[in-house]
Amino acid sequence: MMKKEIRYISMFVALAAIAFTGCSRFEEEDLFDESAALRIEHNSQKLQDILVDAPNGWVMQYHVGRGLAVFEGFNIFAKFEQSGKVTLASDHRYLRNNNAGKYTEASSLYEVIREDGLVLAFNSWNDVLTPFVDPVAYWAAPNIILQDGEGMQGDQNLVVTSMSENEITFRGERYDAAIRMVKADRDWQTYMADTKAMKDRISSETIDSYYIISDEQTLFLSGLRNGRYRMSERLKNPLLVDSLSCCFTPTGFINERPDTIGGHVFKEFKLNEDGTALVNEDGTVRIIATWDTYLAELEEVMWFDATTITGSLKEKYDQLMAALGEADKVYEPRVGLGRSAVATGSNSVMGLVIEWYSNRRKTKASLTRGGLSLKRTVPAMGQMTIAYDENGTTDNDFKSLNATVQSLARELAVELAGTYNLTANSNFVPTEALYKAVEVDKSFRLVKDAAE
Repeated sequence: MMKKEIRYISMFVALAAIAFTGCSRFEEEDLFDESAALRIEHNSQKLQDILVDAPNGWVMQYHVGRGLAVFEGFNIFAKFEQSGKVTLASDHRYLRNNNAGKYTEASSLYEVIREDGLVLAFNSWNDVLTPFVDPVAYWAAPNIILQDGEGMQGDQNLVVTSMSENEITFRGERYDAAIRMVKADRDWQTYMADTKAMKDRISSETIDSYYIISDEQTLFLSGLRNGRYRMSERLKNPLLVDSLSCCFTPTGFINERPDTIGGHVFKEFKLNEDGTALVNEDGTVRIIATWDTYLAELEEVMWFDATTITGSLKEKYDQLMAALGEADKVYEPRVGLGRSAVATGSNSVMGLVIEWYSNRRKTKASLTRGGLSLKRTVPAMGQMTIAYDENGTTDNDFKSLNATVQSLARELAVELAGTYNLTANSNFVPTEALYKAVEVDKSFRLVKDAAE
């Protein structure tokens, strides 16, 4: 009897297990179908909550479509409310009604749309965003409608590609631009001021070309200050050019999309702690300005710091300064390298420059410069070669100085000839630089006027 009971019990347990398994599978499939239906709803509410829960709002790093490869990235600030209201702000150059370049705020409506995925839709006119979407010729807005109705190829419907509490990424629904929003860590106008300060620190009107360096390769960038730069194997007449759009940030800049050099991926660059380079996310790629080339082609004048001159240069420099001090009608002379404001024939003097006042009152009108032309080249990164042609016939503009001064100036120019390793106080916009000769004991420091 016991054996039969055990057998019956075993059969019951087996049948129950089969029944439970079948029931479980059905319930799981049903639950999966239900969660698939609910997932978009849950994520929609999650996105809505994340958008609203941002005390300082968001910074939207906004890009337009790829079809018009002429636009930079734009920082647009956004503050969302549960009611469906959004306030946008920017100072971009396409603001209308005479607001271009001015801080402007505008409110409108937004909606989280549930399609195949989540879409953040800015579904009413907004003076900050709509100029990018409006189907007009951007150079003549709002007067000329483009035939294809694409305008600047901006998007107002943004498909969510990832989201977290502090960052949301999108693609433009129509033109596929990559757009990123990060929570603002400061008020908007402070963010804009800090971003401008960083932009000015790493770029300028006078130096806007860069080395981009990995262990395996060095390429060149140009045009960073414009927010859309070119990456190529050389600056002049490049064979291959890769254009990238970027947004400046308080710490550096971030590209619309990732790119590579020497097998290393980069997208965002931040200024390192000592301010010597912009570095990518994992530190494998660096960017510094071509400041050595800038010094070789210097349009301003940087002046010798007499206390730093060493070796054979010191004797020649001291002799020249002593002769200038004894010369008639020469007051407060100084010597530097750069481009003189005076002309020899039709050419400005590029090279050794002497500046002095021609009267005791030291008025602006009496400030005078003369120069000897030098040839400067960059044989390698961070180096400069200085050459002087002693037999040149158009290399001087010292006619108002006596023969002794002219002779000593030429002797200093001869002594300057050589190749130097350079160290600048900034790898982006240098205001002083140390020149140390490669093979002999001579060095000097040049300093730029604060006003320049």
